[in-house]
Amino acid sequence: MKHCFLFLFILFLFPLKGISQRNIPNVIDTIETDSGAVILYRNHTWEYLGDEPVMMSHEDDTAGLFTSGWIHDQVFAYMGASKRDSIKDTLLILVSNGRSFNLPISGRLYRGFTYTHKGMDISLKKGDTVRAAFDGVVRYAKYNRGGFGNLVIIRHYNGLETYYAHLSKLKVVANQVVRSRDIVGLGGSTGRSRSPHLHFEVRYKDIPLDPQRMIDFDNNKLISTQFPITKKVFYPSDYDGKAVYYTIRSGDTLGRIAGKYHTSVKELCALNKIKTTTPLRVGRAIRVK
Repeated sequence: MKHCFLFLFILFLFPLKGISQRNIPNVIDTIETDSGAVILYRNHTWEYLGDEPVMMSHEDDTAGLFTSGWIHDQVFAYMGASKRDSIKDTLLILVSNGRSFNLPISGRLYRGFTYTHKGMDISLKKGDTVRAAFDGVVRYAKYNRGGFGNLVIIRHYNGLETYYAHLSKLKVVANQVVRSRDIVGLGGSTGRSRSPHLHFEVRYKDIPLDPQRMIDFDNNKLISTQFPITKKVFYPSDYDGKAVYYTIRSGDTLGRIAGKYHTSVKELCALNKIKTTTPLRVGRAIRVK
């Protein structure tokens, strides 16, 4: 009962905060925190009372974005369904309904999307603010022992998830509603990292996409507001017309070839779908870039 009185009291205090735009039937409670009043929703998400409403209601979530695979204690939520061949061609609307995009942080790009590296590495200094790319809801915010370190995963209204890894400090928690530009953490070098940087990923149903196919990192904007999801976008190097090949010679090893082209044995194996024990046949062409 006291929470009902609290909610009415808050409505009295904040009559111009857009409360009428919220889906009131989906509000189950309100609580006071050190940072202000918080509204709790039936789909287990929440937002500060003073925020503009940016989340869809539980009833409006007909695609099950915030119910299907809504898991807080593991990185990959879709598991068995996340196979490239199972994805049907579709068109994602990256921003709509007044929502926006924001580059998580401006910095030098020094490692891109490859078979063995599923995102972009962006330089930063420890403590730099890292911001949400799109509006959405935080699905995962904790330390990950698999190499990501402090990791935030946000699921967005366009069906994508974005990953923010190696953070020195988390600034959000699971189920928190965030908007583009909201701070999600501070830059760092936690997990499997040699120096401070942001490892940024974009995934669709757990499958990694090349961020540079949708984001113009130099100008802090989207290349297009629409993004076609086809099998070709998941591993773009499969269809890269600029691919470089090397013809195997007598005495060659994967290590020697990797050193010649400044790559790794692991990357060569991934590019060519071979194992480290696969025999290298003289005269065979092997992809190196």
